[in-house]
Amino acid sequence: MLRADESVTTSVPMNISKRVDAALIVVVPFFVTFLMIFGGTPAKLGAFALVGLAVGAYIGLRHPTYLTRTLAFSLGALPFGYLPGVHAPLVFTLGFSVVLASVIHRTGVSRVTYGEMAVITLIVTSALSVVATGSATVDYTEFGKWLVSTLVVVSLLRLPRRELELFGRIYVYAASLAAAFAVVILAGDPSGKLIGYLSPFGYGTEEDSARRVYTGGTTTVRLAGTYIDPNAAGIGLFVALMLCVLLIRGRTRWALSALLFGAIVLTLSRAALFSVVFGVVLMLLFQTMRTRDRAVIIGGFFAAFVAALSIPTVRSRVLSSFGSGDAGSSARGDALVDFPGHMAGHWLFGLGWGRTEFKDPGSAFEVNYVANAPLLSVYRGGILAGLAFVAVIVVGAIIGYRCLRSKNWEHGFIGGGFIGFSVVALQLDFPVVTIPATTMAFSVLIVFLVVAWEKATDNVPDDRSRGPLTAPRPVPSNTA
Repeated sequence: MLRADESVTTSVPMNISKRVDAALIVVVPFFVTFLMIFGGTPAKLGAFALVGLAVGAYIGLRHPTYLTRTLAFSLGALPFGYLPGVHAPLVFTLGFSVVLASVIHRTGVSRVTYGEMAVITLIVTSALSVVATGSATVDYTEFGKWLVSTLVVVSLLRLPRRELELFGRIYVYAASLAAAFAVVILAGDPSGKLIGYLSPFGYGTEEDSARRVYTGGTTTVRLAGTYIDPNAAGIGLFVALMLCVLLIRGRTRWALSALLFGAIVLTLSRAALFSVVFGVVLMLLFQTMRTRDRAVIIGGFFAAFVAALSIPTVRSRVLSSFGSGDAGSSARGDALVDFPGHMAGHWLFGLGWGRTEFKDPGSAFEVNYVANAPLLSVYRGGILAGLAFVAVIVVGAIIGYRCLRSKNWEHGFIGGGFIGFSVVALQLDFPVVTIPATTMAFSVLIVFLVVAWEKATDNVPDDRSRGPLTAPRPVPSNTA
């Protein structure tokens, strides 16, 4: 029996999250069904996009950590892929979602590191340059891609360190999978037809995975796989190698490290290969370690390097770097000579972000802009942005040196690797500046350099704060 003061039904107001869920459940299926029945091809593509948007919105609101994990896999395995059914870059879409989730949700870490401060300064100076020089939509589009790829540094460092390390391990496993796939293509399918199986993600053209280098009248196919460009592949796999040594343990570490280093060698990317060499040399010079560990590292690395040089194409590629007949070195020298002339009248804010030479290989060949990341930052965004980029490198090098002086060689490996990358790769190549996916890979390298520094100095942030971006803790079972 009901009492007189009781009502038959009770009404519980829905919170915002439940209302959003209900709206998605009711509205999205209706519109998708309508478009699929009455619409043409564009409408059907729009329907797929609407489904993807709904799914992404739900995940972003209710399970934001799934976004970071998916980003880690996509950046490692499909860095140049597109969302199926929608011509939107996969990494950019996920990166934007991760950045947005870090703004909406309460995060696990609130402090700001020195590395982030340098990156934020770079973002501010770059924003000033695009405001001053932007004259077309493409300028702001390219800046937006770069901005998302760079802001990933700040967003990932907001994660609890346990969740962040999971991100790193996923990236390593995904990049290792991509490396193995690329090796299979290089060894058994030089024409790159196997990559056609990834056509739902935008891959499939023959030239995607068949990049060639010409040395002494001979043509050699370089490893690229899902990274499209061999130099971009070298950088992405270099980052994976650094994270593999830092985060993976046991025999798995050595197996994946061998795979990743072998893949780097097969890209014939001198910038990536010499970055590894330089980093290992720095680690051996500055790292305090047991004699046995030092001997094992020296022996293992020496054996790997000799094995790499035993491959004729690799040996020719490496040794040609020191000869006067190297076309790449000659072109770089010419670009440095022409650099002041290109910058005349544009030193303060640069030549602009949406330049044709950044996107069209033919225009890039004609212009022959500098293949040097700091100078290219000046070329695009002006002297202020260039100095800010140098500041990021300097701060990273300081953190890297502190890692080199730590007692764990794993920390010294990534510290030396970052310095080696800054001294070699950033001076010889430009994908970090002009290719958003490679920019994001560099951002991931900065993030885990900070993580290594925190571990090396016993300065790991307290992850006790709880929020949607905080990794869930196991719930103890009640055995009473």
